[in-house]
Amino acid sequence: MLKKIEKSYKLLEENLQLVRCPLCHRPFQLSPYALRCENKHTYNLNKKGYVNFLQTKPDTVHYTRKMFEPRRRLIESGMYQPLLKEIQLILKEGHLIDVGTGEGTFLQELDVKGTKFAFDIAKEGIEMATELEMRSFLSLADLTNLPFADQSFSTVLNIFTPSNYAEFKRVLVPSGVVIKVVPDRYYLQELRNVYGLPIDYENTAVVDRFKAEFSEVEQKELRYTFELPEPLRQDFLSMSPLEWAVSPERKEQARKNPPMRATIHVQLLIGHK
Repeated sequence: MLKKIEKSYKLLEENLQLVRCPLCHRPFQLSPYALRCENKHTYNLNKKGYVNFLQTKPDTVHYTRKMFEPRRRLIESGMYQPLLKEIQLILKEGHLIDVGTGEGTFLQELDVKGTKFAFDIAKEGIEMATELEMRSFLSLADLTNLPFADQSFSTVLNIFTPSNYAEFKRVLVPSGVVIKVVPDRYYLQELRNVYGLPIDYENTAVVDRFKAEFSEVEQKELRYTFELPEPLRQDFLSMSPLEWAVSPERKEQARKNPPMRATIHVQLLIGHK
């Protein structure tokens, strides 16, 4: 059985034209377990099979395994299956890049007729993603300076994460799509309620910005309720950054009486290049 680093190396051998140096934007050559451009900028594949392209330190404080593990269990339980089914119908044939993949479970759940690429700034998220059994190239990378070549991907996937439309358009093939998932008004309202946070979520500015970036945009609203299995109700409390602003006392109250269901309310935006 191949090691993680060997699997990633093999994948890069087959798709070397899709990556480029983030410093000088020149193509890479592949040397033993490293990417090296003609200007000698070098990025090593580590033992876990991913590459760190960041010029700054990765995030090891905010998005950690403590948050990603509950999120993974909830995704695996089917909480986002209706959303993932909708996304699956939109995916283009060809390579896909998952922007801000976190711990990678959304990407694992999707069937892609091409190669899966994904990145994040969260080190523990990417390291968790390397634990999944999926054929993908994973990296730590900067949203504003992607280490990917022009016109490389048929689909840019952007689920609950920040965007950089200039970079999205650069790496997208002419017939490609950007799929952006934006929380809508009642997204996770049960979690907001138990933490004493405002229920309404305002996404107008994000949606309007997306529409301004693409001449052809499709939009679909998706809203449903997921019954939380009892063993996962505590996970629900810690799956989101929402808890960061909550006092320890409020968290303790929530743990004693966690929500029994979760509302998924999102806008699915599809932009054509």
